[in-house]
Amino acid sequence: MTDHKKNKRFIIYVRCSTDDQSRGDYTTLDAQAHHCKNMLEALDYETARIVKDDGFSGKDLKRPGIQGVLKEIGNGKTHTFDGIIFFRLDRLTRNPRDLYALIDLFKENDIDFISVKENMDSSSALGRVVIGIIGLLSAFERELTGERVKASSIARARQGMWTGGTLPYGYKLQDTGPMVDGRQPHKVVIDAAIAQKLKLIWQMAAENKSIRTIARELEKREIKGPTGKSWRAQTVLNILRNPFYKGEMRWAGETHKGKHEQLIDAAIWEKANRVVSANLPGHRFIAKPKEYIFLLEGLLSCGQCGSRMITKFSLGESKKKFHYYICGRRNQGLGCDSMPLSAPNFDQAVISFFRNSSKDQRLIVKAVENALLEARSRLNFAGKNIVKVEKQLKTAREAAEKLIDLALNGTISKGTTYKARLEALEAETCKLENQLAKLQAQKTAAEMSADSAKFIHSNIVFIMGRFDKADPATQKAFFQALIKEIIRVH
Repeated sequence: MTDHKKNKRFIIYVRCSTDDQSRGDYTTLDAQAHHCKNMLEALDYETARIVKDDGFSGKDLKRPGIQGVLKEIGNGKTHTFDGIIFFRLDRLTRNPRDLYALIDLFKENDIDFISVKENMDSSSALGRVVIGIIGLLSAFERELTGERVKASSIARARQGMWTGGTLPYGYKLQDTGPMVDGRQPHKVVIDAAIAQKLKLIWQMAAENKSIRTIARELEKREIKGPTGKSWRAQTVLNILRNPFYKGEMRWAGETHKGKHEQLIDAAIWEKANRVVSANLPGHRFIAKPKEYIFLLEGLLSCGQCGSRMITKFSLGESKKKFHYYICGRRNQGLGCDSMPLSAPNFDQAVISFFRNSSKDQRLIVKAVENALLEARSRLNFAGKNIVKVEKQLKTAREAAEKLIDLALNGTISKGTTYKARLEALEAETCKLENQLAKLQAQKTAAEMSADSAKFIHSNIVFIMGRFDKADPATQKAFFQALIKEIIRVH
């Protein structure tokens, strides 16, 4: 996206449900469109068209108006608009998941969006930071939801109960009575049709038969695999190592005695797994190490030559990978002699900076100081003009009221001169009201940026409190949202 505001064309999206209409909340379609138009004029944007969803709820996206907009965004062709503006976020959707999905969709397709009431403008630099944080909050929310589900599953596992999902091969669910509150009670039982045949896996492993030999023997005996297809060595190994078959429940690193019937004797299970764990020939399965995720990829520049720093790795004598950032020109041998940076060390240094920022808002204010000064200057300018226009508007209204009173009292006649004067005052009042509305919209637009530091800081505090629990991809997205560029100074 570009920061140039000229000639950008925005769709004005308005929605009003039947419930909104009955409440009389200031959400009529015309009122929403009026506020959006004022905001676009204040930002020097153009109106592409107005899209209406009249009488539709915001609980989902099943609305003809918004579906038409999304279809145009998703068709991969040139758009007839550059952004979408709406009066409030709940006009777009009341569903948080839909909101997060729309933010991602708009970002992927270079579509700006503005929410007037929430002071949210993705077309500005600070606005994009705010939008990026909202997207990150959704990622953290998903992870927190996963943690809550995990906690519930751990509680069930500790009671020896099945935690849900696909049952281990050789077991099935059996109903234990009538439905209660819409749920069917059941218990885990052995599937007699297949269970006894699976004992061969542990028996052969205990005799030091290789995993692949066991898979071939299962095929030879025409014992069907979990998917009904041929047996893979990895499938055999997963079944052999699963303590569920010896009557235990394992979840999140914890193992507890289960309430289900064991399929294989614990002694045989233990012996078979000792053989496999001994790393004997035929049992070697080495997990592929996870690749390192460069948290600052694409954000670093060389302070010596100005080139972008790229990501690389090299292998040490022990075949261990060393990950680092290096100047692109140096990597190509084009004259720059800046030294590479250890990626893990530098990534951790930046994480430490944001940890400190979460404890001191002044660091965030300093980081966005120039943008904030410009925004506050625009805010002060708009505020002064609003006071000036409000005085002029008050004077015009008082003059009109005085003129009408004089005519009603018979002090002056309602002739041609009276009518001309009254029409001039009404025209001036209308002009000043429109001017005031535009100035107020400009003030609101300036407030979007002027108040961003506090918003950014409060959410950095939230995110850094959960940063270590986030996956590397989410951590990387955090930096991509907040950092424009890091210049390495030598």
